[in-house]
Amino acid sequence: MRIIATILLICTLYTGYSQQFYSLTDAIDYALTHHQSLRVSDLDSEFAKWQYREAKSIGLPNIRGNANYTFYYKRPVQPTEDFISPAVYGVLFQEEVLQPRELGDPEVFEFSFVRKNDLSLSVSGEVLVFDGNFLKGLKAARLFMDLAVKQKELTQQDIIHNVTRAYQSVLVAERNKSIIQDNINNVNTALRGATITYENGFIEELDVDRLKLSLENLKIEMEKLKQVIDISYNVLKFQMAYPVEDGIIVSEELESTVEKLIMDPEEYIAEIDPSQRPEHNLLIDAISLDHADLVRIKQGYLPSVSAIASYGQSLQRDGLFDGNEAGFLANGTVGLRARIPIYDGGFTKSKIEQKMIDIEKKNIELSEFDRAMKLQVINAQGNFENAKRSLEASKKVLELNQKIYDKSLIKYQEGVGSSVEVVQAESSLYQSQGQYISALYDLLTTKTEIDIATGEILKNYN
Repeated sequence: MRIIATILLICTLYTGYSQQFYSLTDAIDYALTHHQSLRVSDLDSEFAKWQYREAKSIGLPNIRGNANYTFYYKRPVQPTEDFISPAVYGVLFQEEVLQPRELGDPEVFEFSFVRKNDLSLSVSGEVLVFDGNFLKGLKAARLFMDLAVKQKELTQQDIIHNVTRAYQSVLVAERNKSIIQDNINNVNTALRGATITYENGFIEELDVDRLKLSLENLKIEMEKLKQVIDISYNVLKFQMAYPVEDGIIVSEELESTVEKLIMDPEEYIAEIDPSQRPEHNLLIDAISLDHADLVRIKQGYLPSVSAIASYGQSLQRDGLFDGNEAGFLANGTVGLRARIPIYDGGFTKSKIEQKMIDIEKKNIELSEFDRAMKLQVINAQGNFENAKRSLEASKKVLELNQKIYDKSLIKYQEGVGSSVEVVQAESSLYQSQGQYISALYDLLTTKTEIDIATGEILKNYN
Protein backbone atom coordinates (compact mmCIF):
# COMPACT_ATOMS: atom_id res chain seq x y z
CA MET A 1 0.00 0.00 0.00
CA ARG A 2 2.88 2.37 0.75
CA ILE A 3 4.41 1.64 -2.65
CA ILE A 4 1.08 2.26 -4.38
CA ALA A 5 0.57 5.47 -2.41
CA THR A 6 4.07 6.66 -3.35
CA ILE A 7 3.44 5.94 -7.03
CA LEU A 8 0.13 7.79 -6.93
CA LEU A 9 1.80 10.74 -5.21
CA ILE A 10 4.54 10.88 -7.84
CA CYS A 11 1.98 10.70 -10.64
CA THR A 12 -0.03 13.47 -9.01
CA LEU A 13 3.04 15.67 -8.62
CA TYR A 14 4.11 15.01 -12.21
CA THR A 15 0.66 15.89 -13.48
CA GLY A 16 0.66 19.02 -11.39
CA TYR A 17 4.04 20.15 -12.67
CA SER A 18 3.07 19.42 -16.29
CA GLN A 19 0.12 21.82 -15.97
CA GLN A 20 0.82 25.49 -16.60
CA PHE A 21 -1.22 28.11 -14.72
CA TYR A 22 -2.22 31.18 -16.75
CA SER A 23 -3.99 34.35 -15.78
CA LEU A 24 -5.83 36.23 -18.53
CA THR A 25 -2.90 38.62 -18.88
CA ASP A 26 -0.47 35.70 -19.10
CA ALA A 27 -2.61 34.02 -21.75
CA ILE A 28 -2.76 37.19 -23.84
CA ASP A 29 0.99 37.79 -23.50
CA TYR A 30 1.64 34.22 -24.63
CA ALA A 31 -0.66 34.65 -27.63
CA LEU A 32 0.95 37.94 -28.64
CA THR A 33 4.34 36.23 -28.55
CA HIS A 34 3.51 32.97 -30.32
CA HIS A 35 0.56 33.62 -32.61
CA GLN A 36 1.39 32.96 -36.27
CA SER A 37 -0.91 35.71 -37.54
CA LEU A 38 1.41 38.24 -35.90
CA ARG A 39 4.33 36.59 -37.64
CA VAL A 40 2.45 37.10 -40.91
CA SER A 41 1.93 40.77 -40.00
CA ASP A 42 5.66 41.10 -39.33
CA LEU A 43 6.38 39.55 -42.73
CA ASP A 44 3.96 42.00 -44.36
CA SER A 45 5.83 44.87 -42.70
CA GLU A 46 9.15 43.46 -43.88
CA PHE A 47 7.73 43.05 -47.39
CA ALA A 48 6.53 46.68 -47.40
CA LYS A 49 9.98 47.82 -46.26
CA TRP A 50 11.64 46.09 -49.18
CA GLN A 51 9.02 47.50 -51.54
CA TYR A 52 10.01 50.96 -50.32
CA ARG A 53 13.67 50.20 -50.98
CA GLU A 54 12.72 48.96 -54.44
CA ALA A 55 10.93 52.24 -55.18
CA LYS A 56 13.86 54.21 -53.79
CA SER A 57 16.36 52.38 -56.00
CA ILE A 58 14.73 53.84 -59.12
CA GLY A 59 16.18 57.25 -58.31
CA LEU A 60 19.69 55.98 -57.55
CA PRO A 61 22.46 55.70 -60.17
CA ASN A 62 22.12 52.65 -62.38
CA ILE A 63 25.50 51.35 -63.60
CA ARG A 64 25.91 48.47 -66.04
CA GLY A 65 28.89 46.71 -67.51
CA ASN A 66 28.68 45.18 -71.00
CA ALA A 67 30.89 42.75 -72.86
CA ASN A 68 30.15 41.57 -76.39
CA TYR A 69 32.13 39.26 -78.62
CA THR A 70 31.17 38.31 -82.17
CA PHE A 71 32.97 36.02 -84.59
CA TYR A 72 31.95 36.34 -88.23
CA TYR A 73 32.65 32.95 -89.79
CA LYS A 74 31.23 34.57 -92.93
CA ARG A 75 31.57 38.30 -92.97
CA PRO A 76 28.65 40.35 -94.30
CA VAL A 77 29.38 42.21 -97.53
CA GLN A 78 27.53 44.78 -99.59
CA PRO A 79 27.79 45.65 -103.29
CA THR A 80 29.75 48.87 -103.85
CA GLU A 81 30.35 50.78 -107.08
CA ASP A 82 33.98 51.41 -108.11
CA PHE A 83 34.23 55.12 -107.31
CA ILE A 84 38.06 55.12 -107.18
CA SER A 85 38.85 54.35 -110.86
CA PRO A 86 36.68 57.13 -112.30
CA ALA A 87 38.27 59.61 -109.89
CA VAL A 88 41.81 58.53 -110.85
CA TYR A 89 41.04 58.60 -114.55
CA GLY A 90 39.42 62.00 -114.12
CA VAL A 91 42.64 63.41 -112.67
CA LEU A 92 44.75 61.82 -115.40
CA PHE A 93 42.46 63.22 -118.08
CA GLN A 94 42.56 66.63 -116.47
CA GLU A 95 46.35 66.66 -116.32
CA GLU A 96 46.40 65.41 -119.93
CA VAL A 97 48.39 62.40 -118.97
CA LEU A 98 45.87 60.31 -120.84
CA GLN A 99 43.57 61.19 -123.69
CA PRO A 100 39.97 61.49 -122.56
CA ARG A 101 37.82 58.58 -123.57
CA GLU A 102 34.59 56.91 -122.63
CA LEU A 103 35.11 54.82 -119.48
CA GLY A 104 31.77 53.07 -119.51
CA ASP A 105 29.68 52.17 -116.48
CA PRO A 106 31.57 51.78 -113.19
CA GLU A 107 32.16 48.26 -112.01
CA VAL A 108 30.45 46.88 -108.88
CA PHE A 109 32.40 44.81 -106.37
CA GLU A 110 31.68 43.26 -102.95
CA PHE A 111 33.09 45.04 -99.93
CA SER A 112 32.96 44.20 -96.19
CA PHE A 113 33.16 46.78 -93.42
CA VAL A 114 33.68 44.31 -90.55
CA ARG A 115 36.51 42.13 -89.29
CA LYS A 116 36.12 38.49 -88.42
CA ASN A 117 36.51 39.17 -84.68
CA ASP A 118 34.59 41.94 -82.92
CA LEU A 119 35.14 42.45 -79.16
CA SER A 120 33.69 45.39 -77.23
CA LEU A 121 33.81 46.26 -73.52
CA SER A 122 31.86 49.15 -72.01
CA VAL A 123 30.50 50.67 -68.80
CA SER A 124 27.36 52.82 -68.85
CA GLY A 125 25.48 54.66 -66.16
CA GLU A 126 22.22 56.51 -65.81
CA VAL A 127 20.82 58.64 -62.97
CA LEU A 128 17.41 60.24 -62.64
CA VAL A 129 17.75 64.02 -62.58
CA PHE A 130 14.07 64.91 -62.30
CA ASP A 131 10.92 62.83 -62.24
CA GLY A 132 7.94 64.05 -60.22
CA ASN A 133 6.31 60.66 -60.60
CA PHE A 134 9.25 59.04 -58.80
CA LEU A 135 9.27 61.51 -55.91
CA LYS A 136 5.59 61.11 -55.16
CA GLY A 137 5.75 57.39 -55.70
CA LEU A 138 8.50 57.22 -53.08
CA LYS A 139 6.25 59.02 -50.60
CA ALA A 140 3.41 56.61 -51.36
CA ALA A 141 5.72 53.65 -50.78
CA ARG A 142 6.69 55.04 -47.36
CA LEU A 143 3.01 55.49 -46.45
CA PHE A 144 2.34 51.91 -47.50
CA MET A 145 5.15 50.76 -45.24
CA ASP A 146 3.55 52.63 -42.32
CA LEU A 147 0.17 51.16 -43.22
CA ALA A 148 1.56 47.63 -42.94
CA VAL A 149 2.78 48.42 -39.43
CA LYS A 150 -0.67 49.74 -38.43
CA GLN A 151 -2.27 46.57 -39.74
CA LYS A 152 -0.45 44.63 -37.04
CA GLU A 153 -2.34 46.56 -34.36
CA LEU A 154 -5.64 45.32 -35.78
CA THR A 155 -4.33 41.76 -35.72
CA GLN A 156 -3.28 42.23 -32.09
CA GLN A 157 -6.74 43.51 -31.20
CA ASP A 158 -8.38 40.43 -32.75
CA ILE A 159 -6.03 38.11 -30.88
CA ILE A 160 -6.66 39.82 -27.53
CA HIS A 161 -10.41 39.71 -28.10
CA ASN A 162 -10.43 36.03 -29.07
CA VAL A 163 -8.20 34.97 -26.18
CA THR A 164 -10.29 36.98 -23.71
CA ARG A 165 -13.54 35.38 -24.87
CA ALA A 166 -12.04 31.90 -24.80
CA TYR A 167 -10.58 32.47 -21.33
CA GLN A 168 -13.92 33.72 -20.04
CA SER A 169 -15.65 30.65 -21.45
CA VAL A 170 -13.27 28.44 -19.46
CA LEU A 171 -13.98 30.45 -16.28
CA VAL A 172 -17.71 29.98 -16.77
CA ALA A 173 -17.35 26.26 -17.42
CA GLU A 174 -15.13 25.80 -14.38
CA ARG A 175 -17.57 27.75 -12.18
CA ASN A 176 -20.46 25.62 -13.44
CA LYS A 177 -18.44 22.54 -12.57
CA SER A 178 -17.88 23.71 -9.01
CA ILE A 179 -21.59 24.50 -8.60
CA ILE A 180 -22.67 21.10 -9.90
CA GLN A 181 -20.09 19.44 -7.66
CA ASP A 182 -21.52 21.31 -4.65
CA ASN A 183 -25.01 20.19 -5.68
CA ILE A 184 -23.83 16.59 -5.94
CA ASN A 185 -22.31 16.80 -2.49
CA ASN A 186 -25.53 18.27 -1.07
CA VAL A 187 -27.71 15.64 -2.69
CA ASN A 188 -25.35 12.90 -1.51
CA THR A 189 -25.68 14.20 2.03
CA ALA A 190 -29.45 14.36 1.75
CA LEU A 191 -29.56 10.89 0.20
CA ARG A 192 -27.58 9.36 3.04
CA GLY A 193 -29.92 10.93 5.56
CA ALA A 194 -33.00 9.90 3.61
CA THR A 195 -31.73 6.33 3.32
CA ILE A 196 -31.30 6.09 7.09
CA THR A 197 -34.74 7.60 7.62
CA TYR A 198 -36.28 5.18 5.14
CA GLU A 199 -34.60 2.20 6.79
CA ASN A 200 -36.13 3.36 10.07
CA GLY A 201 -39.54 3.45 8.39
CA PHE A 202 -40.24 7.15 8.62
CA ILE A 203 -40.38 7.93 4.84
CA GLU A 204 -41.37 6.08 1.72
CA GLU A 205 -38.97 4.52 -0.77
CA LEU A 206 -40.28 6.95 -3.37
CA ASP A 207 -38.63 9.82 -1.51
CA VAL A 208 -35.27 8.05 -1.65
CA ASP A 209 -35.74 7.29 -5.33
CA ARG A 210 -36.39 10.95 -6.07
CA LEU A 211 -33.06 11.89 -4.49
CA LYS A 212 -31.30 9.10 -6.39
CA LEU A 213 -32.80 10.36 -9.63
CA SER A 214 -31.67 13.90 -8.85
CA LEU A 215 -28.17 12.62 -8.10
CA GLU A 216 -27.97 10.67 -11.38
CA ASN A 217 -29.12 13.71 -13.34
CA LEU A 218 -26.42 15.80 -11.71
CA LYS A 219 -23.79 13.21 -12.57
CA ILE A 220 -24.94 13.22 -16.19
CA GLU A 221 -24.68 17.02 -16.23
CA MET A 222 -21.21 16.76 -14.72
CA GLU A 223 -20.04 14.41 -17.49
CA LYS A 224 -21.42 16.74 -20.14
CA LEU A 225 -19.75 19.69 -18.47
CA LYS A 226 -16.40 17.91 -18.40
CA GLN A 227 -16.58 17.59 -22.18
CA VAL A 228 -17.49 21.26 -22.44
CA ILE A 229 -14.50 22.17 -20.26
CA ASP A 230 -12.15 20.09 -22.43
CA ILE A 231 -13.47 21.79 -25.55
CA SER A 232 -13.22 25.23 -23.91
CA TYR A 233 -9.60 24.60 -22.95
CA ASN A 234 -8.80 23.42 -26.48
CA VAL A 235 -10.36 26.59 -27.92
CA LEU A 236 -8.30 28.67 -25.49
CA LYS A 237 -5.13 26.82 -26.50
CA PHE A 238 -5.93 27.41 -30.16
CA GLN A 239 -6.51 31.14 -29.65
CA MET A 240 -3.27 31.36 -27.65
CA ALA A 241 -1.29 29.34 -30.23
CA TYR A 242 -0.53 27.03 -27.30
CA PRO A 243 0.43 23.36 -27.90
CA VAL A 244 -2.80 21.35 -27.77
CA GLU A 245 -1.06 18.34 -26.20
CA ASP A 246 0.25 20.39 -23.25
CA GLY A 247 -1.77 21.00 -20.10
CA ILE A 248 -3.04 24.41 -19.07
CA ILE A 249 -5.04 25.69 -16.09
CA VAL A 250 -6.69 29.08 -15.66
CA SER A 251 -5.54 30.74 -12.46
CA GLU A 252 -8.41 33.23 -12.10
CA GLU A 253 -11.90 32.72 -10.77
CA LEU A 254 -15.11 33.97 -12.30
CA GLU A 255 -16.50 35.80 -9.27
CA SER A 256 -13.22 37.53 -8.37
CA THR A 257 -12.78 38.71 -11.95
CA VAL A 258 -16.30 40.13 -12.04
CA GLU A 259 -15.92 41.64 -8.59
CA LYS A 260 -13.08 43.84 -9.85
CA LEU A 261 -15.35 45.29 -12.51
CA ILE A 262 -18.09 46.08 -10.00
CA MET A 263 -15.81 47.53 -7.33
CA ASP A 264 -13.73 49.63 -9.75
CA PRO A 265 -16.06 50.77 -12.56
CA GLU A 266 -14.67 52.93 -15.36
CA GLU A 267 -16.44 55.76 -17.13
CA TYR A 268 -15.99 54.73 -20.77
CA ILE A 269 -18.56 56.98 -22.31
CA ALA A 270 -17.05 60.25 -21.04
CA GLU A 271 -15.02 60.71 -24.23
CA ILE A 272 -15.27 58.85 -27.51
CA ASP A 273 -12.06 59.12 -29.50
CA PRO A 274 -12.13 57.30 -32.87
CA SER A 275 -8.35 57.63 -33.16
CA GLN A 276 -8.03 55.00 -30.40
CA ARG A 277 -9.38 52.37 -32.80
CA PRO A 278 -6.87 50.75 -35.20
CA GLU A 279 -9.56 50.52 -37.88
CA HIS A 280 -9.94 54.32 -37.86
CA ASN A 281 -6.19 54.84 -38.16
CA LEU A 282 -5.95 52.31 -40.98
CA LEU A 283 -8.59 54.21 -42.93
CA ILE A 284 -6.79 57.51 -42.32
CA ASP A 285 -3.53 56.03 -43.59
CA ALA A 286 -5.30 54.47 -46.57
CA ILE A 287 -6.75 57.86 -47.53
CA SER A 288 -3.33 59.50 -47.17
CA LEU A 289 -1.86 56.78 -49.34
CA ASP A 290 -4.50 57.39 -52.01
CA HIS A 291 -3.83 61.14 -51.95
CA ALA A 292 -0.11 60.50 -52.40
CA ASP A 293 -0.86 58.10 -55.23
CA LEU A 294 -3.14 60.69 -56.85
CA VAL A 295 -0.35 63.28 -56.83
CA ARG A 296 2.00 60.66 -58.27
CA ILE A 297 -0.40 59.96 -61.14
CA LYS A 298 -0.76 63.68 -61.88
CA GLN A 299 3.02 63.96 -62.07
CA GLY A 300 2.78 61.72 -65.12
CA TYR A 301 1.99 64.85 -67.16
CA LEU A 302 5.44 66.25 -66.36
CA PRO A 303 8.63 65.35 -68.26
CA SER A 304 11.39 63.32 -66.72
CA VAL A 305 15.10 63.92 -67.25
CA SER A 306 17.95 61.46 -66.89
CA ALA A 307 21.72 61.94 -67.17
CA ILE A 308 23.57 59.21 -69.06
CA ALA A 309 27.24 58.43 -69.52
CA SER A 310 29.17 55.57 -71.06
CA TYR A 311 32.75 54.55 -71.78
CA GLY A 312 33.93 51.59 -73.80
CA GLN A 313 36.62 50.07 -75.94
CA SER A 314 36.26 47.92 -79.05
CA LEU A 315 38.59 45.55 -80.83
CA GLN A 316 38.12 44.51 -84.46
CA ARG A 317 40.61 42.09 -86.01
CA ASP A 318 40.70 39.34 -88.54
CA GLY A 319 43.09 37.54 -86.21
CA LEU A 320 41.93 38.01 -82.66
CA PHE A 321 45.44 37.59 -81.16
CA ASP A 322 47.36 39.20 -84.04
CA GLY A 323 49.30 42.05 -82.44
CA ASN A 324 50.15 43.54 -85.82
CA GLU A 325 46.56 44.60 -86.37
CA ALA A 326 44.85 47.60 -84.78
CA GLY A 327 44.30 47.42 -81.01
CA PHE A 328 41.45 48.56 -78.77
CA LEU A 329 39.72 51.76 -79.80
CA ALA A 330 38.14 53.84 -77.04
CA ASN A 331 34.81 55.66 -77.15
CA GLY A 332 32.83 57.62 -74.57
CA THR A 333 29.59 59.57 -74.41
CA VAL A 334 27.74 61.83 -71.96
CA GLY A 335 24.30 63.30 -72.39
CA LEU A 336 20.81 63.98 -71.17
CA ARG A 337 17.67 62.10 -72.00
CA ALA A 338 14.24 63.66 -71.60
CA ARG A 339 10.90 61.90 -71.80
CA ILE A 340 8.12 64.35 -72.57
CA PRO A 341 4.55 63.06 -72.46
CA ILE A 342 2.48 64.57 -75.24
CA TYR A 343 -0.69 62.51 -75.57
CA ASP A 344 -1.58 59.22 -73.89
CA GLY A 345 -5.11 58.76 -75.14
CA GLY A 346 -6.63 59.85 -71.82
CA PHE A 347 -4.93 57.08 -69.82
CA THR A 348 -3.60 59.39 -67.08
CA LYS A 349 -6.92 61.24 -66.85
CA SER A 350 -8.75 57.95 -66.35
CA LYS A 351 -6.37 56.91 -63.57
CA ILE A 352 -6.84 60.27 -61.84
CA GLU A 353 -10.64 60.01 -61.91
CA GLN A 354 -10.53 56.43 -60.58
CA LYS A 355 -8.28 57.43 -57.71
CA MET A 356 -10.49 60.40 -56.81
CA ILE A 357 -13.48 58.07 -56.61
CA ASP A 358 -11.51 55.73 -54.34
CA ILE A 359 -10.66 58.64 -52.03
CA GLU A 360 -14.27 59.77 -51.84
CA LYS A 361 -15.42 56.22 -51.04
CA LYS A 362 -12.85 55.87 -48.25
CA ASN A 363 -13.87 59.24 -46.78
CA ILE A 364 -17.46 58.02 -46.66
CA GLU A 365 -16.30 54.76 -45.10
CA LEU A 366 -14.33 56.69 -42.47
CA SER A 367 -17.30 58.89 -41.63
CA GLU A 368 -19.58 55.86 -41.32
CA PHE A 369 -17.06 54.04 -39.15
CA ASP A 370 -16.81 56.98 -36.74
CA ARG A 371 -20.60 57.15 -36.48
CA ALA A 372 -20.85 53.39 -35.98
CA MET A 373 -18.13 53.49 -33.33
CA LYS A 374 -20.01 56.08 -31.28
CA LEU A 375 -23.14 53.97 -31.44
CA GLN A 376 -21.14 50.87 -30.55
CA VAL A 377 -19.64 52.56 -27.48
CA ILE A 378 -23.02 53.84 -26.27
CA ASN A 379 -24.67 50.46 -26.77
CA ALA A 380 -21.80 48.62 -25.10
CA GLN A 381 -21.97 50.95 -22.11
CA GLY A 382 -25.72 50.42 -21.87
CA ASN A 383 -25.31 46.66 -22.11
CA PHE A 384 -22.67 46.78 -19.39
CA GLU A 385 -24.99 48.68 -17.02
CA ASN A 386 -27.83 46.29 -17.80
CA ALA A 387 -25.53 43.34 -17.16
CA LYS A 388 -24.56 44.76 -13.76
CA ARG A 389 -28.23 45.17 -12.80
CA SER A 390 -29.05 41.71 -14.09
CA LEU A 391 -26.20 40.25 -12.04
CA GLU A 392 -27.40 41.95 -8.88
CA ALA A 393 -30.94 40.68 -9.46
CA SER A 394 -29.85 37.13 -10.29
CA LYS A 395 -27.63 37.08 -7.22
CA LYS A 396 -30.58 38.01 -4.99
CA VAL A 397 -32.76 35.36 -6.67
CA LEU A 398 -30.04 32.78 -6.14
CA GLU A 399 -29.72 33.66 -2.47
CA LEU A 400 -33.50 33.42 -2.01
CA ASN A 401 -33.72 30.08 -3.80
CA GLN A 402 -30.76 28.77 -1.80
CA LYS A 403 -32.54 29.84 1.39
CA ILE A 404 -35.81 28.21 0.29
CA TYR A 405 -34.02 25.00 -0.66
CA ASP A 406 -32.15 24.84 2.65
CA LYS A 407 -35.36 25.35 4.62
CA SER A 408 -37.27 22.83 2.52
CA LEU A 409 -34.52 20.29 3.06
CA ILE A 410 -34.51 20.90 6.84
CA LYS A 411 -38.29 20.57 7.00
CA TYR A 412 -38.11 17.36 5.01
CA GLN A 413 -35.39 15.91 7.22
CA GLU A 414 -37.46 16.80 10.30
CA GLY A 415 -40.50 15.11 8.81
CA VAL A 416 -42.65 18.21 8.46
CA GLY A 417 -42.09 18.69 4.69
CA SER A 418 -42.55 16.60 1.57
CA SER A 419 -40.01 15.40 -0.94
CA VAL A 420 -41.98 17.11 -3.69
CA GLU A 421 -41.38 20.44 -2.02
CA VAL A 422 -37.65 19.66 -1.88
CA VAL A 423 -37.58 18.68 -5.55
CA GLN A 424 -39.37 21.89 -6.56
CA ALA A 425 -36.99 24.00 -4.48
CA GLU A 426 -34.07 22.10 -5.92
CA SER A 427 -35.25 22.75 -9.48
CA SER A 428 -35.64 26.47 -8.80
CA LEU A 429 -32.19 26.54 -7.20
CA TYR A 430 -30.52 24.94 -10.22
CA GLN A 431 -32.31 27.34 -12.57
CA SER A 432 -31.22 30.39 -10.56
CA GLN A 433 -27.65 29.04 -10.46
CA GLY A 434 -27.63 28.88 -14.24
CA GLN A 435 -29.02 32.42 -14.49
CA TYR A 436 -26.39 33.67 -12.08
CA ILE A 437 -23.54 32.13 -14.07
CA SER A 438 -25.04 33.53 -17.27
CA ALA A 439 -25.20 37.00 -15.69
CA LEU A 440 -21.55 36.77 -14.64
CA TYR A 441 -20.55 35.81 -18.18
CA ASP A 442 -22.68 38.61 -19.69
CA LEU A 443 -20.94 41.16 -17.50
CA LEU A 444 -17.50 39.97 -18.60
CA THR A 445 -18.60 39.92 -22.22
CA THR A 446 -20.05 43.43 -22.17
CA LYS A 447 -16.89 44.72 -20.48
CA THR A 448 -14.82 43.22 -23.28
CA GLU A 449 -17.12 44.77 -25.87
CA ILE A 450 -16.61 48.20 -24.28
CA ASP A 451 -12.84 47.73 -24.46
CA ILE A 452 -13.14 46.78 -28.13
CA ALA A 453 -15.47 49.69 -28.94
CA THR A 454 -13.28 52.32 -27.26
CA GLY A 455 -9.93 50.86 -28.32
CA GLU A 456 -8.91 50.37 -24.69
CA ILE A 457 -8.27 46.69 -25.26
CA LEU A 458 -5.03 47.49 -27.07
CA LYS A 459 -3.89 50.13 -24.57
CA ASN A 460 -4.25 47.61 -21.74
CA TYR A 461 -1.67 45.29 -23.30
CA ASN A 462 0.76 47.70 -24.97
